[in-house]
Amino acid sequence: MRPSSSPQVLLGVALVSVVATGCSGWVGYGNTYYKRRETAVSHEATYSFGSPGSAWRPLSQKGTQVAWYNDGLDAVIVLDSQCEMHGDSSLEQFTDHLRIDFREWEVVSQDRVTLVQRDAVHTVVLASIDGVIKTQMEIYVVKKDGCLFDLEYIAPPRSFESGRGDFAKVVNGFAFPIRGG
Repeated sequence: MRPSSSPQVLLGVALVSVVATGCSGWVGYGNTYYKRRETAVSHEATYSFGSPGSAWRPLSQKGTQVAWYNDGLDAVIVLDSQCEMHGDSSLEQFTDHLRIDFREWEVVSQDRVTLVQRDAVHTVVLASIDGVIKTQMEIYVVKKDGCLFDLEYIAPPRSFESGRGDFAKVVNGFAFPIRGG
């Protein structure tokens, strides 16, 4: 049985990792996120991505750049960028940084892949907050042209596999830099 508050809890879990990276509100159009020009935020990037499909509704939450929620899966997809203000850690260390506020963090798999013509780290983890809320995450972390990106899919273990194909569409459409953006 799924508790009625689980969408808010899952979104909270997702936003914990997003807020930790210090991003802004979604000002994207279609399949492109445009950095916020009106406030001269220089530490964001303009990038594009694939669509996860019609079952996913866009979220416009303070503290997110790009996010979708799927009611049927009780899952979220979150994309984030940070330029010039992220330090010089390894991709694995940046991935590990996303574990902030998780009590348990078990790496199921981690491998090197290529994303936007750069080395990236692809990680799948099982995590929990306070040992109670179990979640599964698929994460891509990549650095390019002074910018750090993390692409995350977060779902309860029971529905995790069902949404991975939709997340793959988002990742496969990920592009940076965007010319003219």
